[in-house]
Amino acid sequence: MIVELAGPAGAGKSTLVQRVIARDARGAALSIWGLPRLGLLRSAIALIPTAIQAALGGRPLRLAELAQMMRLDTLRRAVARAARHHPVVLLDEGAVFGLSWLEVFFGRNGDPGFAAWRRRSIAGWAELLDLVVLVDAADPALAERIRTRDKPHPVKHHPDAVIYGFTATFRVAFDHVLTDLRGAGDVRVCGLATDRDHPDGGTANLLAALGSLSS
Repeated sequence: MIVELAGPAGAGKSTLVQRVIARDARGAALSIWGLPRLGLLRSAIALIPTAIQAALGGRPLRLAELAQMMRLDTLRRAVARAARHHPVVLLDEGAVFGLSWLEVFFGRNGDPGFAAWRRRSIAGWAELLDLVVLVDAADPALAERIRTRDKPHPVKHHPDAVIYGFTATFRVAFDHVLTDLRGAGDVRVCGLATDRDHPDGGTANLLAALGSLSS
């Protein structure tokens, strides 16, 4: 069972993943961040034709963009390996986040080379993912969490309106990615609000969603 927790910054994804893994050590937690260098190198080599096509089309891939594409391809292979050894694999900032990030910051879905890579990525992830849990909270709660937690964030020190707009842009991108994933495979989606629940309640709701999927 492969499950991604997706949602805006401050929604509580990392906390939920940590709590679920703490309750069942048989599970594995993976993220788009901190992947092995050898795997990233393999992905970089595989992306050379895409990078060449983008350059010939007049819009070369930027380094940050290429790095995110490498992470997504590397993570997909890592998830497939982990699924052979763990009954549950939880993703905190996985495919939905990574593809949405590319849309928000680069928005090049119309480029032929990138579009072909994205279709392959969507198809590969649609084969792997069983469930995407959209974790969210009201904008004021998200803004407060972004400002008060230790993690850096590009809008951490901005006014509420900027944080709300940034969050709204990501929500739209999440919807686009999820629509494509569901069109390519049998990926289930459910929602989990964390501004109304005590952390233990959110954990219980997530465990219930996992239980319903496996039954």
